[in-house]
Amino acid sequence: MGRMKAETVIATHGNTDFDAFAAMLAARRLYPDAVVCLSGSLNRNVREFYRLHADELGVVEAARLETDAIRRLIVVETTHASRLGELEGVALDPSVDAIVFDHHGDQAPEWAGEEHTILSADGALTTTLVGVLAEREIGVTPLEATAFALGIHEDTGSLTYPSATQRDAEALAWCLRHGARQELLAQFLHSPLNEDERELLGALLDALEPHEIAGVELLVGAVRWPRYVDGVSNLAHKVVDLTDTKALALLVEMDERVFCVTRSRTPELDASRLAAALGGGGHPEAASAIFRGRLDDARERLLAGLEDAVRELPTAGQIMSSPPRTVSPETSTSS
Repeated sequence: MGRMKAETVIATHGNTDFDAFAAMLAARRLYPDAVVCLSGSLNRNVREFYRLHADELGVVEAARLETDAIRRLIVVETTHASRLGELEGVALDPSVDAIVFDHHGDQAPEWAGEEHTILSADGALTTTLVGVLAEREIGVTPLEATAFALGIHEDTGSLTYPSATQRDAEALAWCLRHGARQELLAQFLHSPLNEDERELLGALLDALEPHEIAGVELLVGAVRWPRYVDGVSNLAHKVVDLTDTKALALLVEMDERVFCVTRSRTPELDASRLAAALGGGGHPEAASAIFRGRLDDARERLLAGLEDAVRELPTAGQIMSSPPRTVSPETSTSS
């Protein structure tokens, strides 16, 4: 099969989750001539959804593209060219126009520039793009609406994460109005563990070690695994549920790489900064990284970066009114 030529390509980071996948599909509605491209692996639930609906989704593997033909690259869900896999060189090519959509609070990347970077504070990037589609009254298929809803649910913890906003809820309602299928949401948001995943989950639970940082207990689980097992991020959710921990970092060495997943349910600790110690990123509540090295080195770097992951909370002096308003002990509370 020959390679495909495409001048405009939409891409995202490897280990693609539903928000990144859905954001690419939404961006294609804004750029109808663009080709949605997969570079790197997909999270297991995303991969199963994609395989089931591949014919209708019309997504292309990066290996099938003639990268020299790309003149415009639209990147969603990351500002780091290094996370684009085979398309990193395209993003860094000054002759290629780059446009970036992200919601992680990062600065505009130098390879795109501020004028070509759209940053939002929505809990899910899909929410941002759905807002544009709604404003422009652009129609979508029920399958696309389902993918959008999956992205919003996954990146906001079904609207339970502190980063979730009213706009996320409104975007979910928009997806339902456009035919999002509830039975598919339940199917792909709650995938049962297979035998390999259950074995790895048991090993991670046995390996958990507590570390205290900023008055918060962080559980760190680091294991070497003899074979590749998909879905470490899904296992992180299971560990959080089973331990009720406020902060978690999982490190799994397999296939000559260390897969890192971090979670935080406390404002004192930023999960994305934890993952940044290994070259990754994400949200304050959930992040990930792929470290090309050994487990011991990854664990050492992660622990060395704990102080950088602490978030400074506002003091009373920063949020109180000035001058302070006072009442005397004799003041009555009655009207």
